[in-house]
Amino acid sequence: MQVCDDFATRANRFRSLIKGDGLVLRPCAYDALSAIMIEKAGFSVVGTTGYGISASLIGQPDIGLVGYGEMVERVRTIVNAVKLPVDVDADTGYGNAMNVYWTVKNFAGIGASGIRIEDQVWPKRCGHMEGKQIIPTEDMVRKIRAAVKARDEENPFMIVGARTDARSVLGFKAVIERAKAYADAGADYIYVESPESMDEVETLVREIPVPVAFNIIPGGRTPPFTLKQLEDAGVRYLSVPMVCLYPAVKAMQEALEALKNRDLETMVKLGVSWREFNEIVGLSEWRRLELELLPENELKERYGTSDIDEIMNREKSKTEAKWTKK
Repeated sequence: MQVCDDFATRANRFRSLIKGDGLVLRPCAYDALSAIMIEKAGFSVVGTTGYGISASLIGQPDIGLVGYGEMVERVRTIVNAVKLPVDVDADTGYGNAMNVYWTVKNFAGIGASGIRIEDQVWPKRCGHMEGKQIIPTEDMVRKIRAAVKARDEENPFMIVGARTDARSVLGFKAVIERAKAYADAGADYIYVESPESMDEVETLVREIPVPVAFNIIPGGRTPPFTLKQLEDAGVRYLSVPMVCLYPAVKAMQEALEALKNRDLETMVKLGVSWREFNEIVGLSEWRRLELELLPENELKERYGTSDIDEIMNREKSKTEAKWTKK
């Protein structure tokens, strides 16, 4: 099937990125629109953010309130919106090794190019929060083996990542021990939550036999390392979960404040224009698809013409008037 070929191609592209040289940035999407913005910005991979999806889907913190089914459906919309590889945050896999097997099979089936599971107890919480608990190493090893089995059956190119939250629970030595065990179980990369110094980062890169990944959240537990520091240390993969969500929230706050103050001019300046937004979500491509698929008489009924370029130019000219403060 062509769709399966596309999924395999994306996953293989992602695999090449992870196995290559240099630091791969993973900006995270919380919905289809933020994924489109990441793709348009020129990045090579889209990540998903569990916290961002929890916040945008149900308006609640990342404490295990969003389940497997809700996550699958949100990820499906993200994969369908872009052509980039999509690397999925699948929390703990939503249960034991059997659940992880089912989770990976189904995320592979909707086109995920990568999937990452973590060693927290479910219900989990954001890795930068207090009160985390982690499962025994051998239980996580079983989960990774289940993930690899499901991956090999559905899409052998798919990347399986393993995250450990042991640093803030059991200490640094446990991180090294777990990371090696997870790599031996078949994880393609190890994501270490919240290392506490550059010495720790360098030790992890040196000791772990597969690529090492981290994340950066402004105000979180991870020190404010620079990208150059991380790249020089040999870090291969860096998630930036809130790169879309935090600025979006700030922009909404400012626009709503302007509207409350009855300042339409400021509100408009804070956002993109009607025309710009239509281009972001691909309206012109849908207009051209209408030309291809709809009968000429229907187009003339709708628009007075069947010339799509004329329709687009007319729409553009009607929406370019400037808002001015009266």
